[in-house]
Amino acid sequence: MISEIKGPGGPARSFKAESRGKTGFGVAFDIGTTTVVGALVDLSTGTVLDAKATANPQSRWGRDVLSRINAVLSDARLCAEMSRSVVSACSSIIDSLRPEGGIKEITAAGNTVMTHLLLGVSPEPLSRVPYKPSFKEARTLVASEIGFAASGASLYTLPLIGGFVGGDTTAVIIALDLDKRPGVTLALDIGTNSEIVLCAHGAIYATSAAAGPAFEGGQISAGMSAGHGAISAVTIDPDGVRIEVIDSVAPIGICGSGVVDAVGGLIKAGVIDATGMIKGRDEVAGNLSNRIKGKDGVNSFVLYKGPSVEITLTQQDVRALQSAKAAIKAGIMMLLNKAGVSTSDIDKVYIAGAFGSNIKKEGLASIGILEKEWLDRVESAGDAALNGAVLALSDEGRRDAEAAALMVKYVSLSGSAHFEREFIKDMDFR
Repeated sequence: MISEIKGPGGPARSFKAESRGKTGFGVAFDIGTTTVVGALVDLSTGTVLDAKATANPQSRWGRDVLSRINAVLSDARLCAEMSRSVVSACSSIIDSLRPEGGIKEITAAGNTVMTHLLLGVSPEPLSRVPYKPSFKEARTLVASEIGFAASGASLYTLPLIGGFVGGDTTAVIIALDLDKRPGVTLALDIGTNSEIVLCAHGAIYATSAAAGPAFEGGQISAGMSAGHGAISAVTIDPDGVRIEVIDSVAPIGICGSGVVDAVGGLIKAGVIDATGMIKGRDEVAGNLSNRIKGKDGVNSFVLYKGPSVEITLTQQDVRALQSAKAAIKAGIMMLLNKAGVSTSDIDKVYIAGAFGSNIKKEGLASIGILEKEWLDRVESAGDAALNGAVLALSDEGRRDAEAAALMVKYVSLSGSAHFEREFIKDMDFR
């Protein structure tokens, strides 16, 4: 459960004065590939009253968007079933928020595939070149048409941008006023489907990097979401390992922020080399060597050992994180190249998303996603996609969203030889 939604300067912005003639309650949703978050909003003031989250039940058809597209291709009936499942998840959040007198308006921000599946529209066109969505425009309908129990409430989905860059990116842009910022600003919404936005001297470029679920605990041997019992932070020093666990209990797994901390710390300690290889015991000095285990020529590192559980960072875990970070960094470099700017030109960096908001910027720099020269320019943007969906409960917020989406120049990474070269180069921990 999330008690407060925070943006770059504190709580999410309220509606602008023009829209405060509304009364009653609205709910804004950030529909992520892994997690669905909903915020209860007082429509008369634009104030976020409460917010809660639940797992996206579509994960049973695959942890990433491509798996879900393939599931629909194999059985077209699953499109409607996936729609019902995510609507049910949203409805459970509405019930838990307990709005007095019911809901009048609902907004939803999701990536291209999530928006299609919410509305029960087949994402099949996104399975083939040129990866164009079935629609891009914002849509408004009666929420009950797709199964919401909110009688009479309207549903507004934020406009899509192109390819796999959807309404959640549009939401980030309006939440952070990226389309109005001078200079050069980079925004990263890190997750299973990581969106990257670059605003350079009035022009906006965006792309989507298929990072996979490693940043959210997926593809990790002891991985889990950031919940009760998850190792959320790791400190490595010559004498050993210190961990922080959500709810201060005995750990049962490790979430994405903990994995980034662990890998970054082991790189700095010399346990992981520049290629991402976990070294053998005889190659590491001091107490840390005692935590290295080798089997069939492949090493792993023990982060925690308790009476009934051992949490280990495996070589495969490191490779999964390498691939995820390489996809994001290569996407960043592609946008910089497209805009004709360099890493040194970046004035501001925003890290958005549930994962990005919970990881230290030093950790992202230690694995190579952020340049070290950016560290004093990095700011957490919280769940900016949700903040943008909140703003879209107002008429002016919707106009801003639709204007912003039209401004963005979508950059496709699929089939790009330049992207492939950047990806390979960025696999190393430099």
